[in-house]
Amino acid sequence: MLKWLHLWESKKDLQKSKKKLVAINDSNLAMVENSISEIAITIRDFKKHNYRKHDAILNLCLFSDIAGIDLTLILEKYRLADRILERKLYARLLSIFIIDYLDNVSVLIGRDCLKELRENIHMKKFEEEFRPVHKKFSAFKTENEKLLREIRNTTIAHRSKEALKLYDSINNLNLENIYQLGLELQIQITELTNVSNKVLFFIGNYMREGKRI
Repeated sequence: MLKWLHLWESKKDLQKSKKKLVAINDSNLAMVENSISEIAITIRDFKKHNYRKHDAILNLCLFSDIAGIDLTLILEKYRLADRILERKLYARLLSIFIIDYLDNVSVLIGRDCLKELRENIHMKKFEEEFRPVHKKFSAFKTENEKLLREIRNTTIAHRSKEALKLYDSINNLNLENIYQLGLELQIQITELTNVSNKVLFFIGNYMREGKRI
């Protein structure tokens, strides 16, 4: 009887934790949705007036906000999943998401954003704030790229038609390791967002004064 009671209480606590996680995510996602809407409006307005000096930074911000939502939802689904098969699926999707995001953000920061900041005398000071963020993403990619691409290619992209190999690859996944990589990426995206917001506020303040930079 006592063992059953402990088990029931554990399940009840787990359900409370899951509800709390969803509530926290709902609140954060609502804020990000507002940010996405505002950035999208700004991009459209700038394009309408053929003002292109901040294309790279705005594109990076919008891209990362959208990616941040996707990542939050995948991590949430993984954590809430009761079936091991669900966790295996979300871990595989997470692997694809992580490597694809790292491929894209490398270009968006390294090729586009840093160049844009460097060429604008008013924005050049932000270049040094973006460089450490860019280096973190690059180091994270270098450290985990081989594993992530292997998972993508062997367990989700279905490049091999050998079903037994697919089966073994899925069963050999280190699910919690992949989940931790997702959490680490989430932290890095948050750091990128914090730096990007400084630039957005800077641009916004100039615009309110009727200036263009």
